[in-house]
Amino acid sequence: MNRPCFWKFLFLSFISFSLCHSQENDQETPITFHLANGNTALIRTLDSAEVLYLSLNDFLKPLQLPGILNDSTGKIECLIASQLVRFTNRNPFVVITERLSNTATVYQMPTQVIRKHGEFYIPVLTFVALFERITDKLLFFDAERMMLELRSSASPYDIAGIEIEKKLNGSLITILANKKLGDIETWLKPDGWLFVTVTGATANTTALNGTKPSETVKKVLVFQSPTSVQLTFRVTPDVVQAETANDPSSNNIFISLRTRSESERKEIEKKKLEAVKQDREHKRDRWKLDVIVIDAGHGGKDPGTVGVAGTYEKDITLSVALRLGQLIEKNLKDIQVVYTRTTDRFVELYRRTQIANEAAGKLFVSLHCNALSYKPSSMNGFEIYLLRPNRSEEAVSIASRENAVIQLEEGYEERYQKLTEEKFIIVTMAQSSYMKQSEQFAECAIGSMAKNLRIKNSGVKQAGFYVLVGASMPNVLVELGYLSNRKEEQLLRSQDGQRKIAEALFKGVKDYKRKYEQALQEGIENDVP
Repeated sequence: MNRPCFWKFLFLSFISFSLCHSQENDQETPITFHLANGNTALIRTLDSAEVLYLSLNDFLKPLQLPGILNDSTGKIECLIASQLVRFTNRNPFVVITERLSNTATVYQMPTQVIRKHGEFYIPVLTFVALFERITDKLLFFDAERMMLELRSSASPYDIAGIEIEKKLNGSLITILANKKLGDIETWLKPDGWLFVTVTGATANTTALNGTKPSETVKKVLVFQSPTSVQLTFRVTPDVVQAETANDPSSNNIFISLRTRSESERKEIEKKKLEAVKQDREHKRDRWKLDVIVIDAGHGGKDPGTVGVAGTYEKDITLSVALRLGQLIEKNLKDIQVVYTRTTDRFVELYRRTQIANEAAGKLFVSLHCNALSYKPSSMNGFEIYLLRPNRSEEAVSIASRENAVIQLEEGYEERYQKLTEEKFIIVTMAQSSYMKQSEQFAECAIGSMAKNLRIKNSGVKQAGFYVLVGASMPNVLVELGYLSNRKEEQLLRSQDGQRKIAEALFKGVKDYKRKYEQALQEGIENDVP
């Protein structure tokens, strides 16, 4: 062999020996893993900062436990017993999820996970304690012999079962324990849930969740976390106290549930009935028909429509309004009458419903007289209007005439400019909660007027009257008759005619009051259990 070739051979041999020796030093002594079935396997290890790590991959393989690796996130997820355990590279936090309840807890290891050559390495002692806590197995580690042994425990769980026994004044829950349990916290919530937390214990959640319910305990839910067992009991509302005690003759724990006595139940039932009674009285007082607001249309510088013989609408409406109010005050003592005006004065349209709202009115009745643009005319009859948009020519004409009074108000352009057709629909929708009562009063009033007056009944209609906008109560506008009709004008301006109209309207109010209070009473009784 020539000299150059010899030195080349010697150099390559040295490099090969060095690499082999380096690879051998990279490997720590493996752990011999003894399985419960007698088989053995080797688990690779790492020694980092004087902490011994084992290969999670090597541990899972002989036990045939599934492990899912996510290279992009550096995580491995494995199924151990009923727990889904997730480890993350360079992270000390372990996420443990109970598959049955999907409840996740986080466990912090003293050192972080190491990933090397595609393998996940976990601190041995930490992993052994974690594995024992979430399984029914005992895992023994001998550091001197580098041996790991898996055994089936004769009593794999600290909490073996739950028994529920009925007692004279409640129930007794017995937590069957295989060892002395750690700290126990008990919390009975007012909503009927009893929480019992046992620290440093394990439980067979599947078996315990199948605990048969009783008369007092309706449901049992058990959750296992790495550091504790959470026992959750759904108890009946009459359970008022939960006390915990140790059984001196065993490892068991007693939880005594005390229910209300018969005298306590009677007292509670009595208070409940009193509360129901007070609630009914409060609702009855709140919605009682105790204030009626009567609005005499027009007034002052606004005469309203003018009849064939020169009769002013403002005079007719005021006279009928005062007569109607006097009848109510005389015959219905529990009702207060509020007038938007009692003299010949001008009141803005917006102010009329404002007065009604300030008085907490329960019914708003606006009185008007009708007319055509030409007179005399043959058109006649009384009619009642509800606040709703209407495109009919007659309704638009009447509403336009009544609404025209806003031009007599100072600053009316700014005040009413928002009442476009679209906005008016929104305004009327805001009163939808009162529409049923408005319709009911209109039916009572129109029926009484038809029965007691010799005036044509033109029925209940709908139109967009500004005077009704903003009334936070049932409301209607009554057109008493046509001043443009010579014969009807004579009736409207006569004392006898005004008296009869007021009496007819009063009978409508009285009928409405009866029906309203009957419906109110039925509604309160149905609403309160």
